Amino acid sequence: MRVDTARRHHWRQISREPETGTEPLAGDAEADIVVVGGGFTGLSAALAAAEAGSSVLLLEAEYIGAGASGRNNGMVVPQHSRANPAIVERALGSAFGPRYNAMVAGAAAELFSLIRRHGIDCDAVQQGWIQPAHSEATLAQARIIHAEWKAFGAAVAWFDAAELAARLGAPGYLGGWQALEGGHINPYPLTQGLARAAIRAGARLLVNARVRGLRRDGSYWRIEATGGVVRARTVLIATNALGAALWPGLIRTMIPVKLYQTASSPLSDNLRRTILPGNVGFSDLRREIRAFHYDRDGRLISGGRMMFWQDAAERGRRAVRNGIAATFPVIGEIAVEDYWEGIVGVTPDRLPRLMRLAPGVLFCGAYSGRGVALGSALGRRLGQFLAGAIAEADLPLPVTSLRAIPAHGIQVLGARLVRPWHLLLDRRDERLVKRRS
Repeated sequence: MRVDTARRHHWRQISREPETGTEPLAGDAEADIVVVGGGFTGLSAALAAAEAGSSVLLLEAEYIGAGASGRNNGMVVPQHSRANPAIVERALGSAFGPRYNAMVAGAAAELFSLIRRHGIDCDAVQQGWIQPAHSEATLAQARIIHAEWKAFGAAVAWFDAAELAARLGAPGYLGGWQALEGGHINPYPLTQGLARAAIRAGARLLVNARVRGLRRDGSYWRIEATGGVVRARTVLIATNALGAALWPGLIRTMIPVKLYQTASSPLSDNLRRTILPGNVGFSDLRREIRAFHYDRDGRLISGGRMMFWQDAAERGRRAVRNGIAATFPVIGEIAVEDYWEGIVGVTPDRLPRLMRLAPGVLFCGAYSGRGVALGSALGRRLGQFLAGAIAEADLPLPVTSLRAIPAHGIQVLGARLVRPWHLLLDRRDERLVKRRS
């Protein structure tokens, strides 16, 4: 899978945050901690570790925010991917489960607070995130999720069909819940602002420094990269799906999924009084992606995935136009101005991976589409841990050894081919609702 990172996609085109003046690697260098990857996890870890007093050097293969962190949908979601708090607690146990749930519940508020603290100009809108239900089955699922987060103490609300239609401008949903502290941002300038904050805290950020290998060198790790060699006692690999070839077996720990994003033409002021009038973002409970929020100029941001990527831009634009027409019938015909792609890491249980690959080498990533809030929150805690500010036992996830996915190749193929089946199931759900109404 490849992504055209040279093209200036929509988020980068409209960014008002100055691009961070980073430098290339030239010769040899040394640091307490080396972070590989200039996305949300790596930048947040570098910032936190530098603030805790460690010398930090971050290596990015291209430019800051080149990967999924700079080109995703931009939704800030304090909720698990395809799970509810009870499922997560059963998976992680009584020690880590509640701690991880607490991190997820507070991740959006934490990120918006960080944005305000560092004055990051990323079009941040904290008006909540809604998860509506399109069928009886997903309505029952939404009720469970809402009830469990409410019992946990998270800031949530429940809406019936009528109130949901008014808040979304989208008829047809049966009900749904809202994470009140969620929202949306432009992800690309967020990466630039985090980079600026990390540099101010004392971290060095080196771009165009693709890591070619890591090997032990006495009590240090020797990291060979474009432009030179870096030595460090501790290495954090925070490359998500794009850096899976860096370490033997790492590629088999996640499923790379290619997604596309789009930006429509701006909606009129009149339409915006009806469509998402509170500037909220939402992602519904369909198996296939249906999610919308505005950018700062009133364009609808949406996206999806495909089974085959021939003529992807044309097909993606058409799919989004159809999705907008089905979700917001009042809009009618609308142009889709921009299209771009990215790759995310997904795991079978939809939980991120925090793995010790060797003494002094950690990997963190695979957020299954929840990386904006989750990658930032987990990265900050990892930075504190690597700097010695918190203990391993205080992390929200257990540090495991390398966890390869069984039958990895088959699961990767299945992830690519499952889309038609998901579409059929979603359409069946819609037909059942129409019959009952």
